[in-house]
Amino acid sequence: MTAVPWRTVIPLAAMMAYADGFWIVSLRGAVGAIERTQEPFVSWLRESTALLPVFVLAVIAALTLALRWFGPVLSGRKAFCTAALLVAAAGTLAGTLTLAASEAWDYALQHELMGTMHHAGSGQSVEQLNQASLGLQLAALGYGAGLLLATNLVVTGWTVAILGGRLDVSRPPKAAPHRTRLARIAGMDLRQTLAAVALFGCAAIHLAVIPGHLDHWVVASAFFLALALAEVVGGVLLLGRPGRNVLVAVAAACVVPLALWLWSRTSGLPVGPNPGTAEPVGLADVAAGLLELGTLVIAVVLFRSRHRGTAGTERRTAASAHVRALAVVGAVAIGSLGVAGAVPGWLGDVGTPGNTTHGIPH
Repeated sequence: MTAVPWRTVIPLAAMMAYADGFWIVSLRGAVGAIERTQEPFVSWLRESTALLPVFVLAVIAALTLALRWFGPVLSGRKAFCTAALLVAAAGTLAGTLTLAASEAWDYALQHELMGTMHHAGSGQSVEQLNQASLGLQLAALGYGAGLLLATNLVVTGWTVAILGGRLDVSRPPKAAPHRTRLARIAGMDLRQTLAAVALFGCAAIHLAVIPGHLDHWVVASAFFLALALAEVVGGVLLLGRPGRNVLVAVAAACVVPLALWLWSRTSGLPVGPNPGTAEPVGLADVAAGLLELGTLVIAVVLFRSRHRGTAGTERRTAASAHVRALAVVGAVAIGSLGVAGAVPGWLGDVGTPGNTTHGIPH
């Protein structure tokens, strides 16, 4: 089985993440909402770092496709150039989706500002202002996509040159005299690994929202702390040989916050500082909800396997190293975006403490 060439993946992902982040923040400064144009250097550094796992995911996906097309070793100029173009295209797709989300949020903020200006006596109608804002954001998206593509083509070629003119889509696994803890984790069921990483991501998001609740509702902070600790414990247990009781506990740790989130985002919880008031949906709670839902599905599938008596057969999910990396890095990317969305200012003020909570309103 071939292994993921991390020495190729990380430099390519990092270069594209920070290069694309520069253009995204620059375009925001040119046509974005006023609220999100403060401290451009800090915004670039924070957002590019938070988006790094997304670009790692994109690079692995491109290399996986090249591996399927050309085999574990690129032979010939055509295979090499195609693989490089796939990497640049994958990075451009990731950057364009990020840019589109940024432009959409800018439009929403500008729409709110236009409404305020209209009520304050502006001569233009809200519809005219909104159309002008929408046209500006769409133009920025179009120009931005072109800039990202050109930048990623240059960055990919430059990075490959720095790496010695080689573009490895895979590498042979290292032979070890004994199985280390990391090797045992890599060899376990992909579903267990993915669920454990997802739980760790949920725990990080829940820890990140605690400071925003301390001044509003201490009970919510205590709940998130207890939930995060339970998720960490559940993730550690999943990295071993989880029995049916562990799987039930993991499922419960997912069902409870999901149910509370659905309740708080629809009719509102009957307790708290604002009882009966529905909470707005934010990036952090959506990311945590996706990770919890995925973990719940995996826990149910594993429980059914144990119930059928297949636990003792050491059943393994057949997955190559690249597919395993795609799944795990995907969960890490969702978790990192959730953490960034939970901290005000980390994604250019994508949300405030009022809409980055998960499960319990302030």
